[in-house]
Amino acid sequence: MGQYYKIVNLDKHEFLDTYTFNDGAKLLEFGCSSEGTLTALAILLADGNGRGGGDLHSENKIIGSWAGDRIVVAGDYADEQKFLSVDQIAKHKMLKDGEDPNLYDHAAEHFKDISEEALIAILDDQFIYDVYKKVDLYGKAKDIFEKVKKKRDRSQEQDQGQGKPLLAKAG
Repeated sequence: MGQYYKIVNLDKHEFLDTYTFNDGAKLLEFGCSSEGTLTALAILLADGNGRGGGDLHSENKIIGSWAGDRIVVAGDYADEQKFLSVDQIAKHKMLKDGEDPNLYDHAAEHFKDISEEALIAILDDQFIYDVYKKVDLYGKAKDIFEKVKKKRDRSQEQDQGQGKPLLAKAG
């Protein structure tokens, strides 16, 4: 089977779920992909996006929101209690009949998944949007892309016709 991972922000109590980015959850499944999980991590950690060529074309407020924070790529087979506070361990043990938590499980149950927000920011960039348009998407990635596509299509229609349907001339 293998070990599965989440990217966890210890300071903000947030995480990224690799499946949202059309990646697998094993380390090399998302570690070797492009325009996915690691792109999301890069934009979250970016300090100064939008000031040079090659930056993500987005003004989404999530960009840079993890800059300077403590980040862990947490595996589901990882050491129990590692990176968790005494309070977090106690809370988990109370809810799970004394079971020792690891960061992967604790984050999944108690931290905020910001994957959708990060993917929406990534899809603001035309290059990445075009890549996602050509790829076979599944699950959350497909649902989020379709939502972004509909929003873009509506926006383009409004730009072209000021939000009004075009009328055909009677002959």
